[in-house]
Amino acid sequence: MSSEALPLIAPSKADRLHETIFDASTGAPGIVANELAHDPEFVPEIEQDTHPHGYGSTIDPTATQDEDADYALPPRELYLVFSSLFMGIFLAALDGTVVTTLLTVISSDLNAVSNISWIATAYLLSCAAFQPLFGKLSDIFGRKCLIILCNICFAIGCLMSTTDNVWTLVFARLVTGIGGGGMTSLATITMSDLVSLRKRGLYQGIGNLFFGLGAASGGVMGGIVADILGWRAVFLLQAPIAIISAAFVYKYLNLPEGSPGLGYHGSDMMTKFRCVDFLGSSLLVLSVGGIMAAASLGGKEFAYNSYPFVALLATSVLFLLAFVYVELYVSPEPTIPVRLLADRTVLCSSLANWFFTMACYVGLYYVPIFFTSVLGNTPTQNGLRLIPNTIAASAGSLISGIYMKKTGRYYRYIVVTSSFSVFGFFFLTQMTPTMSNFKQFTVLLLPTFGYSSVVTVTLLALIAAVPASHQAATTSIQYAFRSTGSTLGVSIASAIFQHLLKARILINFDNLLRENPKLAEKYNIGEIISKSLDNTDYIYEAPKVFRTAIRMAYSSGCHGAFYFAFGTVILGYLSCIGMREHTLHTSIKRK
Repeated sequence: MSSEALPLIAPSKADRLHETIFDASTGAPGIVANELAHDPEFVPEIEQDTHPHGYGSTIDPTATQDEDADYALPPRELYLVFSSLFMGIFLAALDGTVVTTLLTVISSDLNAVSNISWIATAYLLSCAAFQPLFGKLSDIFGRKCLIILCNICFAIGCLMSTTDNVWTLVFARLVTGIGGGGMTSLATITMSDLVSLRKRGLYQGIGNLFFGLGAASGGVMGGIVADILGWRAVFLLQAPIAIISAAFVYKYLNLPEGSPGLGYHGSDMMTKFRCVDFLGSSLLVLSVGGIMAAASLGGKEFAYNSYPFVALLATSVLFLLAFVYVELYVSPEPTIPVRLLADRTVLCSSLANWFFTMACYVGLYYVPIFFTSVLGNTPTQNGLRLIPNTIAASAGSLISGIYMKKTGRYYRYIVVTSSFSVFGFFFLTQMTPTMSNFKQFTVLLLPTFGYSSVVTVTLLALIAAVPASHQAATTSIQYAFRSTGSTLGVSIASAIFQHLLKARILINFDNLLRENPKLAEKYNIGEIISKSLDNTDYIYEAPKVFRTAIRMAYSSGCHGAFYFAFGTVILGYLSCIGMREHTLHTSIKRK
């Protein structure tokens, strides 16, 4: 938070020192200046909670063991607020996957089969584009009003989704995505206001559990409700739950005086609005939204070498570069403090989230494709094989939280647990058409356990590495990396998969025709190849003589995606090693 833009808040001595010893080449305090600013011999009067570095140590010698200092609210109010936050996380995750089983029904009902991709991606695009904004906005206006606003926005979007017009539905999904993105990120940010960092990991693990449950159950619940009450009821039933959650937050989220979650004090609403970085926020939404749209629509709506795709991607990158410049040199109150990426732990934890999310989503998408196209499993069999994956995700988050609560440490733990994903993705590259049922049920256990551990630990490491005043903005940084990582990972893997699938299927068919030239006279080879590329189910409908060739082509495509995931998870592991250990304080005030 820049002291220049807010005359109503006096800058701390540490902030003034950062401005005095400023590295113009990076737009951030130099490494030496950053260390000096937190050396008690150099600046003995700086408050200890201004920037809790503590490199090389994890237990704060001044930490109090008073349980009352661990929480910002009395137990009853705390549990009610957490219940509301977890419900918001569950709804936001559920709404991201609920349309997977409804797309064909909705598109047929609205006569909009050609626009089916927009129905599927609108929520995810707006969620990712707006999610990074809520950290700084909640610093200005306070957590409570932003959480309530996002819940209302989510409910309005759900109500609008009951429309009979496809483009109104797409717009409604965009509105719902704005609310859902805020419900997720603000819940994570608010947890840091409510509990100490030492206990923070446990609650984050529970939050990740609710997110996983929502994402995993979205498709199933959507299908069941749609079969009984119709697809519009799927959206309609979510609205009152979001409103009830907002009501509980309004009544019970009463943060103590001095909490950063209360927003800027001593100023009217217009003064607060003047603190909003509208230029930076607009550039961020345009850049992230454009990149996500290019990643989602490239290779589907637009060819990768088409003018619309290239123009969209190039424009988005220009917007991103402009955003970085504005945040570093123009905006007195940056939406995302880009300069904090100069901190080794902030940068490494962000990159770890980015790379691990890329790899994890590639596994989640392409392991079922391998099971279906190469092993011949049914959708039900695939669903059963993903049940252990859900358990591993929950276990990774909760165990990580419990470990950090008990020990106050995380560096060695993350180095070990993140390596599980490295080994797990290596095993994915070794999958064969003859793999056993046991391997099918367990192949995602290591990657998922490692990923859920990384997500939980890196968030705590990132928050602990910066002053409390920046905990909301840095949380937004992680969400920005995570949301773009998921879409970029799947999109890059999709391009690799499609390229290898097409190349291998042409080679396999060419070999078949050389061995038996009469096949070209008996079958329409071009039609068989086209159908094979468009639909995995065609493997079971194609003439038997071609089925093995098609299966082996799909195997090559999947393995290309798995090798990409293996490479990205190695980069993620190196990022985890690059982090530093910081103090996980046992009190809200980081003392």
